[in-house]
Amino acid sequence: MVGDSSRNLQQTINQLIELRKLGMQKSIAFSETEQANFTSSLNLFLDNQQKYQELSRTISDMIDRKQGLVREKEQAEQEIKRQGQPARDEFDTLSRKHRLKLAFLQLAVLLPILAVAAVVIIKKRSSIYFPLFLAFGAAALVKVALVVHEYFPSKYFKYILIGGLLIVVARLLIYFIRTIAFPKTQWLVKQYREAYERFLCPVCEYPIRTGPRRFLFWTRRTVNRIVVPGDGGVPEENYTCPSCGCNLFEECPSCNKIRHAMLPNCSHCGAEKEINA
Repeated sequence: MVGDSSRNLQQTINQLIELRKLGMQKSIAFSETEQANFTSSLNLFLDNQQKYQELSRTISDMIDRKQGLVREKEQAEQEIKRQGQPARDEFDTLSRKHRLKLAFLQLAVLLPILAVAAVVIIKKRSSIYFPLFLAFGAAALVKVALVVHEYFPSKYFKYILIGGLLIVVARLLIYFIRTIAFPKTQWLVKQYREAYERFLCPVCEYPIRTGPRRFLFWTRRTVNRIVVPGDGGVPEENYTCPSCGCNLFEECPSCNKIRHAMLPNCSHCGAEKEINA
């Protein structure tokens, strides 16, 4: 406001000075009123200039003070940051220890549960509640993985995950190797039964050519397409696989009729025999 007023007064005074010069050149005298107006405008202009200079000095002082306060603020923030760094370091250390403590406490509860679930799954595979045990074990495993992923750094979690997968794969390989080397009786009986149904040797899958199938040939895929002629009254007899030498049909010691040598019960009298795994 003071600056605008000063500029307007300066323009007015410049115009009055020009008029005064023009009057002096043309020998025109100013009246007392005009002279008083000119003097009043000049005094007002000088007052405004003085106020403007005072305001400029005040503004300059305030700007310098503001800059000084900004520098003090920055120095204070740096000092607070410097003094607060040990506290932040201590907080980070305690926070990591607390998180690790929580992780170990949760794992101390979850790992025994997971171990119990694994034992139950292994021992209760033939139970009707096996799907429930499997779901329980899967849920425990997922929870353990989530805890490890949440509380341990990613680089450690990666190695823990790889180690866990290696253990699982190794356990599966051992399980399959043992299954093949020492098969359970129920699995053997199932394998033998399916082989007999297809008239194939349970050991080497060579066709069982007895009775009306004596001169036929088939495989696991083509067994249902074979047209079998009538038996022609061919009597049942003992039969041994010509490929691997396994005894496939033998005389039942209870009823003296021909029975499946590799199945547990006689189809004629039901006599039971032990199937060696």
